[in-house]
Order: sequence, then C-alpha cells, then structure tokens
Amino acid sequence: MFGYDLGIDMGTSNIVITVPGKGVVINEPTYVAYDTETEKILYAGRRAYHLEGREPSGITVLQPLKNGVIGSYNMTAQMVKYFIGRVIKKSIFRPRVVASVPALATDVEKRTIISVIISAGARSVCLVEEPLCAAFGAGVEPQQPNGAFVINIGGGTTDMAVVSQGSMSQCETVKVAGNTFDDEIVKHLKDEHSVLIGVRTAEEVKKQIGSAIPREIEVTMNVNGRSSVTGLPRTVEITSTEIYECLKPLLAEITAAAQIMFERTSPQLIADITVSKVILTGGSAQLYGMDEMFKKALGLDVEVYPMPDLCVGKGATVALNNMHILDNYGYRYKTKEEVRIK
Repeated sequence: MFGYDLGIDMGTSNIVITVPGKGVVINEPTYVAYDTETEKILYAGRRAYHLEGREPSGITVLQPLKNGVIGSYNMTAQMVKYFIGRVIKKSIFRPRVVASVPALATDVEKRTIISVIISAGARSVCLVEEPLCAAFGAGVEPQQPNGAFVINIGGGTTDMAVVSQGSMSQCETVKVAGNTFDDEIVKHLKDEHSVLIGVRTAEEVKKQIGSAIPREIEVTMNVNGRSSVTGLPRTVEITSTEIYECLKPLLAEITAAAQIMFERTSPQLIADITVSKVILTGGSAQLYGMDEMFKKALGLDVEVYPMPDLCVGKGATVALNNMHILDNYGYRYKTKEEVRIK
C-alpha cells in the first residue's frame, strides 16, 4: 500500500479520521491554539481544548468550525494539515479523502471545505452528507433497499435523513445541537443564579445532570463560577430538573423537525421505518433520555447506536469502499482544479 485513503468527519466539536482496514486513527477536539501575532498554530486537538479559558498572553484558542461551517479558513487548513500529517506521516503520496458535510450545506460552503482539505494535503476530495455517513457508520448497507431514519446530533448541527439505496430520500438540518445546549446552560446560570461560567463547565453540567426527559430520581450538582454581582467566586447547587427545563425548548425544535420529515416521506418508506428503528448518532445523542424523547415524539422504537460520536467518521470509510455505488448518485472526487482554488 503506497498511500492512504482517508475518511474525515470535520465536526464542530471533534475531528475524526478513519483509514480503511485500520478504523479510527484520530479522534480529537476541533480546537486550535495559535500565536495571536503570527497566526501560526501552536497546539491542536486536546491540548488546545483544555487551554480554552486559560490562555496565556499572546495565545488565542479558537474553534475554527461553527455549525459545521468553516469560520476561519487559515486555522482550519492548518488544523487539518496537522492531523492528516499525523496519519500519513512522511508519505509522498497525497491521499484521497471522503469528508462529511452538513446535509443542507450550500455550494459555496462545500467548495470551501474541499479547498481546505486539498490545501491541507489531500489529492482529491468527495463530500458526503453527515446523516448518510452516519447511517453507513451505524450499519446501514449502501445497497439496502429498505428505508432507514437516521438522526445525527453533533456539536454544531442536528442532521436527519431518510436513507434508502445508498442515497437520501429526505433530509433536514437544524442548527441546534451540543454547543447550543452548552450556551443555553451558560445563559441559564447567568440569568437565574447570577453566576458566570465557561463553556467547559457548562459541558460538564450537561453531561452529568442534563437530560432530554425528566429524570425519575432528581440529581444535583455544585457549580463553581464567578458572581455577576460581586465579581467574586461563587458556588451554586443546580438540579437536573432545572437543566431539563432549560434545554426543553431547544429539544422541542429538534423533535418538531423530525416530525415534519415524516410528512414529506413516502408511505412505503414510512412502512420500512416503522418495522425497524430510528437510529440516533452523534456525540450529543448520549444526553440522558434522548432515545426516550424521540420515541415519545415519533411513536417508534429509537436506538442510540454504540459509540455514536464515531459513526460519521466510520461511515466515511464505508463510503470510501463503496464509491462505485455512490458514483451513481453523483458523489465524485473533486480535485484542486475543479473547485478553482489557488
């Protein structure tokens, strides 16, 4: 084997890189820490993630992707180049890449993603929608004729699709996901308790006591922050019920979008989905009670796929191995010249 073909899930929260035959080789937070003056990245991944909110003078920590869209071209290119370099090391062969993209990304956004990955060292790039990759990663065969309903709840977006025969019959993107939940918890603590916390703390609150349905046994958590009144350190006790009520309107947006998807889906595919399960993937699918929430909203069996945060990355590898099928639906590798980049 002279070089690698790579599958890349460039998520808002994490970047996952997979290699056929090897599986997941990179799973790191999509954070960079860079020199503010020279704009050269110093760290990428976990080290930059843990530095957020603790940056020394002259260093800035940034999430270069927001809601699945590239916010900083330069930083994203440097980050992807760093991670691809860790995989292919000093190989002189440039890899082909299948990368995930939000289901309703615009042509401009798609060209930008291809441009970034080629600038980072790829030979050519094929973009496949996140829910389709998620379906492949969750075991849906590309040639499976029966319909499957997949909901991928990531960090920046929630992508959902009805998948059949290696393509999407219906799809929808909602810009409500894990990062939105974190921001809402930060706002809640400020408004209701006059305590300022960082997004890292909000993420811990979400993981420990957050829920998509009311918990049978209420749990509490002490949260450390800074008083917005006195400016001094302050600790408050919060409950799982108040975090549920805080997140409830956001979760309602996601379930409403899923219900609307069914209204646009053909009766035969609805019949297929009814006898199978709705598949939940993405890191935020691990929020307590997420499967029960969708089960109640849709009236169907719902399953959170094991290791849901890796499904899109694994699905990109499945797409790599089945390009002869996906080619029939217009999925093709694009080169530097085809996207008109420098």
